[in-house]
Amino acid sequence: MKKRLVPVCCLAAMLMAACSKSDTDVNIQPNDPAEGSYIADGDTLNTKGGSNGRNIKGILKAGSTYYLYSDYADAVVNTGDTLIIQSGVKVLFAGPSTGPKAIGTQGHAPGLIVNGTLLVLGAKASPVLFTVQDPALRSDPAKDPQSPNTDPAFKGYWGGIQGGVTSGDIIIKWAHLEYLGGLAPATDPARPNKARYGIFTQNPKANFVLEDCWLYGSFDDMVRVAGGKFEILRNTFEKVGFQAGECVNVKSGSVGDIAYNLVLGGTGNAFKSANAGGLSPQANANIYNNTIVNTGYRQAKVGEGGSLDFENGGSGLCYNNLLVNCAFGLAIMGGGSSVPIADTANIDYGNTYNYGDKTSITSQFLPSGYITAQQPTDINGGNATTPGANNPLFVNYPLPVPAGFDFINNDFVGNYNFRLQANSPAVGKGYTGFAAYGSVKKDATYGATEITPPGKDIGAFQQDNTGNQH
Repeated sequence: MKKRLVPVCCLAAMLMAACSKSDTDVNIQPNDPAEGSYIADGDTLNTKGGSNGRNIKGILKAGSTYYLYSDYADAVVNTGDTLIIQSGVKVLFAGPSTGPKAIGTQGHAPGLIVNGTLLVLGAKASPVLFTVQDPALRSDPAKDPQSPNTDPAFKGYWGGIQGGVTSGDIIIKWAHLEYLGGLAPATDPARPNKARYGIFTQNPKANFVLEDCWLYGSFDDMVRVAGGKFEILRNTFEKVGFQAGECVNVKSGSVGDIAYNLVLGGTGNAFKSANAGGLSPQANANIYNNTIVNTGYRQAKVGEGGSLDFENGGSGLCYNNLLVNCAFGLAIMGGGSSVPIADTANIDYGNTYNYGDKTSITSQFLPSGYITAQQPTDINGGNATTPGANNPLFVNYPLPVPAGFDFINNDFVGNYNFRLQANSPAVGKGYTGFAAYGSVKKDATYGATEITPPGKDIGAFQQDNTGNQH
């Protein structure tokens, strides 16, 4: 596949300006003077001097704490400006927990609007944290499994990260993002009066990297790529979507890799490729080596969502994915439905490992109404699979699940370990005869740190300790 890469130099110690290199690519240019400066520790990012909202650029300094306050409008990175968030930074969402101005209500769920460039540069030992300030508003892990109707994970306390239609690059590394998807104001150009997506990109000319992050709790889609060259690698998605929403929803104008991600308790699909939106190029997602568990059970629309989905002209590859107790298996739409057909001529798939503990699950490994075909490389590829067959043997997770297990409420990672035991049937069953798209250049700061190639073990965790690092 043709890869759209733009070579640039890396000056990691400097703050670069974002600008357009050509009519087709957006990148941070070398040798531009640093703009802005360190933003003071303890600053409220979306207000200054009583203003309603605030334009920000510069650096959020390593180890410092900043605030988004619910009484004020969005913080905005303007076109041509850059915001760098260094390792160990905390961005806390503050505001009253009750009343007409409670945090998360309409007009009181500010987000970070990115029309320029955003670099979130956490580290494994010191990730960046976005969360609500008041501990009483957070989800209590001690209550898991808990009902989504009362779980704060789905409250949408803030508006997330919203890339504009002409934004620069959005690069997010080693960050923990929580409670996304707050209700947008009526004036929002993309989602007026609706829940915002957790992370939203809209510029096909820009780069989007999401790597080694933990994304916890959203009301709707956690990530919607509606334009951009993307690499979504080695992340963990937990409690995504209240009654609708995908972990990653790829639309037209978007090409890239989705690999080595762990998904627990998604509402709809974990990952979808659909060519809606009318942008160029065509939606093309290379989905490989992901582990997806207990996903598809909160979806309000009957018969939709469950694990992996290609529809409405979407294209891509889909290999080496481990699907455990998901409502539906890999779904490829082939016509005869209200949902438009996928680009079936440009979809290749195989080496799918399905596991189910109930007949209602195993009978949908090949979902009804779709044209997904069992491949000879699949494990448990057909709908006649016996429940409980071919346990993938996680290091620490109860399979088969105990009697009375609630798939809706068991949507959390907790202390479980989804690495594979050495004698797992998934070990050595991966397909490595294809390559990552590599849509974004490799760069420790301004691109993808590492684009992990397809692995020989099915799922997100490899026996050689590559893949997901959580």
